[in-house]
Amino acid sequence: MVAKEEVTISEAEAALYDRQIRLWGLEAQKRLRAARVLLIGLGGLGAEIAKNLTLSGIKSLTLLDHSVAVANSANFLIPLENVGKNVVEASLERVQRLNPMVDILTDTENVTAKNEDFFSGFDVVCATRLPVEESIRINAICRKHSIPFYSGDVFGFGGFFFVDLLEHEYSEEVTVPAATLKDGCTAKKSDPSETKTVKHTLNYIPLQAAFEADPSSQLNKRSWQRIKSHFITMKSLLMFRSQMKRDPEAANRQSDIAKLCEIRDHILHEMKLDNQMVDSGIFETVFGELSPAAAVVGGVLAQEIIKAVSHKDAPIRNHFFFNGATDFSGVVEAIGF
Repeated sequence: MVAKEEVTISEAEAALYDRQIRLWGLEAQKRLRAARVLLIGLGGLGAEIAKNLTLSGIKSLTLLDHSVAVANSANFLIPLENVGKNVVEASLERVQRLNPMVDILTDTENVTAKNEDFFSGFDVVCATRLPVEESIRINAICRKHSIPFYSGDVFGFGGFFFVDLLEHEYSEEVTVPAATLKDGCTAKKSDPSETKTVKHTLNYIPLQAAFEADPSSQLNKRSWQRIKSHFITMKSLLMFRSQMKRDPEAANRQSDIAKLCEIRDHILHEMKLDNQMVDSGIFETVFGELSPAAAVVGGVLAQEIIKAVSHKDAPIRNHFFFNGATDFSGVVEAIGF
């Protein structure tokens, strides 16, 4: 993590971020204004994260992706005339236009070529569209340098992300009853309540430990039933990407679904669970990267980064799942603890 420097908010910034300052306070906005964020992968999910972080008023956002912009992408930041160019260079103008006060930097190298020194120059690292092995490598580097790490993906109608904030302190405002009167009598119901700021600490685990965890034995029955299809689907998709060196493709729908089912069965066998626990129909909606799903997952993920940087309010610990085909709200669960 880079050394912190004194941050001042200019009059122009105070006017631009007035609503945010009123919401979470000047000190929180100063922390955001000092944050240097690395965003890896600029597909539809990455575009949503980039948009929300840029509008929040961080110091700088580095966009890292070596891929080429394609037509009909869920990345709404790419003008049609920029198709065929590097994806971050194709998106740069529209990202910068969102907030000229944020430094938008681009890097067209493959993230696998980046060494430890590169990552140490950031306050937050967010990875998308990566093989899980590469995410685990980057997370280990981030832990060494005390850098908060996020990784997420969107597949079709659904998506998910993982959070590792190491040991994170945050504050939240809580409402408590008015203090007892000096004569020992309690305050009346009409008396105003008090708002106090309470500080908390949360500990997190690395991605590798979470990915290798068995939540079926760790969670209570109700929690496991709530996330079992999300967890098995996430793990199956990430293992598919690692094994096939690509994501599921609509052109190979039947063979890719068969492969996903094979991976699912292997996961369930390793966990000593019934192969019929997660229906194969769940894989019918994992093709492509749909903009509505990217908007939901990207919005929540960006908000989590803002909360972590500002140290305001309780962050997610440590997984968020969303499936627009089966439900309309996300699911949060602590896995691996």
